[in-house]
Amino acid sequence: MHKPSSGFKGFKENWQADLKAGFVVSLVALPISIALALASGAPAIAGLMAAVVGGVVVAHLGGSYVTITGAGNGLAVVTLAAITTLGNGDMLAGYYMALGAIVVSGVLLFLLGSVRLGVLADLFPTSAVQGMLAAIGIIILAKQSHVMIGILDPESTAPIPLLLEFVNSVEALFGADAGTWKTAGIGLFSLLLLSVFPKIRAQWVHSVPAPLWVVIISVAVQMIGTRLTGASFFPEKYLVNIPADWMSAWRMPDFSGITKGPFWGAAVSLTFIASIESLLSIKGMDRLDPYKRRSNVNKDLRALGIATALSGLVGGLSVVTVIARSSVNVSNGAKTRSANFFHGILILVFVLFFRTLLTQIPLPALAAILVFTGYKLLNPSQFSRIARIGLEQLFLFFFTLFATLVYGLIMGIVLGMLATFVVQVFITGSGLDMLRYFYRPNTLLYEEDEQKFILNINYFANFLNYPRLKSKLDSVPTSATLIADFSNTQFVDHTVMEHLSGYIELFEQKGGSLELVGLEAFALSSSHPLGVQSRSNRTKPGIQRARGTSQAHQLSAKQEKLSEFAVLNRLKYTAWPPSKWDQLVEQFNYFKYRRIDYTTNLLRDLEQNFYALEVSSHSGEFIMKDSQHLACIIMEPQIANLPVFVLDRERIFSRLAQYAGVKDVEIGNPSFDAKFKIKGPKPGAIRAFFTRECVDFLLEHPDFHMESNGKSILIFHKERVASVAEFKLMVSFAREWAQRMAIQSATAEEK
Repeated sequence: MHKPSSGFKGFKENWQADLKAGFVVSLVALPISIALALASGAPAIAGLMAAVVGGVVVAHLGGSYVTITGAGNGLAVVTLAAITTLGNGDMLAGYYMALGAIVVSGVLLFLLGSVRLGVLADLFPTSAVQGMLAAIGIIILAKQSHVMIGILDPESTAPIPLLLEFVNSVEALFGADAGTWKTAGIGLFSLLLLSVFPKIRAQWVHSVPAPLWVVIISVAVQMIGTRLTGASFFPEKYLVNIPADWMSAWRMPDFSGITKGPFWGAAVSLTFIASIESLLSIKGMDRLDPYKRRSNVNKDLRALGIATALSGLVGGLSVVTVIARSSVNVSNGAKTRSANFFHGILILVFVLFFRTLLTQIPLPALAAILVFTGYKLLNPSQFSRIARIGLEQLFLFFFTLFATLVYGLIMGIVLGMLATFVVQVFITGSGLDMLRYFYRPNTLLYEEDEQKFILNINYFANFLNYPRLKSKLDSVPTSATLIADFSNTQFVDHTVMEHLSGYIELFEQKGGSLELVGLEAFALSSSHPLGVQSRSNRTKPGIQRARGTSQAHQLSAKQEKLSEFAVLNRLKYTAWPPSKWDQLVEQFNYFKYRRIDYTTNLLRDLEQNFYALEVSSHSGEFIMKDSQHLACIIMEPQIANLPVFVLDRERIFSRLAQYAGVKDVEIGNPSFDAKFKIKGPKPGAIRAFFTRECVDFLLEHPDFHMESNGKSILIFHKERVASVAEFKLMVSFAREWAQRMAIQSATAEEK
C-alpha cells in the first residue's frame, strides 16, 4: 500500500479525500463540541473554538497523520470543576478564570513535548490499548444509542448503567409522542443505511461517504416535512442548536488567580488529563491508520500546547486529540493531516455562514453515525484474532476493557499496564529481574559492515523497556540491513513483537531489511508469530523433545524461511536435529573449551556431503557464564590426507591453544598471505591443499573462517547468529567450495 506523501505534495495529491473526510468529521464535531462545552459549564462557542483552533494549528504543527483535535470528553469534568472552583459559584467569572488556566495548561503541554514526554506513548501494552479502544467504542454506543432513538436525557451517566438502561429507553419509546417516533425513525434509518452502505453496488452512491448521505437525507426530511406541515417536522429539542449571538460572551481570559493554589491546581489537572488522553488517542489512532504510519508524539504535544494556549485566548476549551472523531476521520478515507485542517475550517465556515442550515440536522442522525463508529471501535471480530495471538492477551484485552468502563480512561489503562506486568511476571517467574533490567541498558547497536547493522537485545524485551529498543531501531537507516539478535534474551512480549513486525514492513518498503534471529529456542504462547515468547518456559527436556522433528515445535519466521529455502535448493531441513549433531560439532578444537547446549536449523546437502547448522554453546557457569550462538558449515570432503589447519582473518587463535608457537604458513600469494593467517602442523600438506585455484576462489568471496581436523572442515562467517541471507551465503559458498575440492581431488587421483 503506497503511503501518502507529506507536506504540500501530500496536500495536492489527497486534498479531495481529506476534504470529504474533514467535512463528515466537521458535521459530527459540531454538536459534540457544543455539547462538551455545555457539559463543562462553558458557553457553546468554547467547544467550537477548540475545534477550529485545534484543527488549523495542529494540522500545520502536529506530528500525527489522521487524528482530529478539539474539545475532549475526558476534560469535561475537570473543566467544570475548574470553572466551579475558580468562580466560587459564579460560573461566568469562573469561566474566564478557567480560560487563564487553559492558557497556562497549553504552555505546560508545550514544555512536556519539548522534554520528550511523548515517550510514554510507547509504554502502553498493545492488548491494553486494544481494550481501551473497545471500551471507548462501548462508551460511545452506550451514550449515543439513547439519543439515536430520541431519548435525550437518560437517567444514568456511567457506561454500564447506560447500556442496561437502553431497554428502558426502548420501552419508553412505545409510549412516546409522534415527534419522538419520527426522530427515532430517522435515527434507526440512518444506522441501517450505514450498515448496508458497503453492499450497495451503484458506483455513484459511493462517490459520497455514507455519513454524508445520512446528513443529506435527514436534513432533506426535516426541510421537506417542515414545508409540508408548516411546522418543524422534528421537534426543536432534537435539532442542533447554535445560538445566533455566539460571539456576545467573549472576552480575554482572567489571570488574576495565577498566584493562587487553586489556579495552578486547575492548570496542572487540565495538563495531566489532556496529555494522557492525547497520548492514548494518538497511540490508538496509529493502530487504526491504514498506512501504519507512526506519529511524532512529542511534536504533537507541542502543537497541542500551542493550540490550547491560543484556544484559551479566544475563549475556547483545551485542545486534545479525540479518538472518536479521529475514528470517523479514518473510516471516511482521510489520508493526511489536512483532514484535520478542513474539519476546523469547515466548522468556522458553517458557524459563520450556514448556522440556519446546521440547525436543521436531527441529533438522532448524528448519534447513529457515532453508534456505528463505536461498534467499529469495539469490533467483535477482533476477539478471535486476539485469542489466536494468546489467551493471556485476550484476558488483558477484556481486563482493560472492563477497567476502563468502570474506572475511566486513565485508570483503565493504568490497571491494564499493571495487569500486563503481573501476567508477564507469572509467565517468566522473574518479576524482580524485569524491574532490574528496566533501568539497565539492554541493547547494543553497531555497524558490522557498510549499511549492515547488528542489534543485540539482552535480558528482557517488553513494553516497559521498548522505548529504549525503539530509539535504536529509529537510528538505523531504513534502507540498510539490520539484524536483531535475541539469542541472549529471556522474554519478548506481544507488544515488542508487533512493533517489530511494523518495522520489518517499514524497512522492506524503504529498500532495506530487518531480520529477527535467535528466537528459535523460545517457547511461543501460541502458534501466532506475534505471540509472547519466553525462554524460561523451555526447559532442556523440552528442547530434547522438540529434536528430531520440526513438527514438535512451532517454527519461527526464520525457520519457515529456511524450510522454504531448503525445498527450493534440494536440501533437507531439520529445525531441531537430534543430539548426535552436538557430538559432530564437538570434534573441532574451536569448541574444545565450550559446552554445546543444542544445535538448530540443520540444512543437509546429501549430494555434496556438507551440513549447515546453528550451534548454541557456553563456557563457565552461573554469573561467569558466557553464551555464544554460531552458524556454521561442516564439510566432509572425500580427500585423501586432508591436512589439519586453521584459516582465519580475525583473532580467534586465542581459543586454539594447541597452535601456540606454530608459525603462520605462507602460501606464496602476497594478497592471500596478507589477508589470511593459516596455522597447522604440516606446512607442506597445507600448501599442497591450497592450490592456486583454491586461493583465487577464497580471494573472490567473503571472508570465512575454516578449521580442518583431518576428516572434516568447520566453516563459519561471523561469530554470532546468522540471518537467512547469511545462511544462503554460507550454503552457496559451501557448494562452490565442495565442487572445487571435488575437482581438486579428481585431479590429484589422475596424477
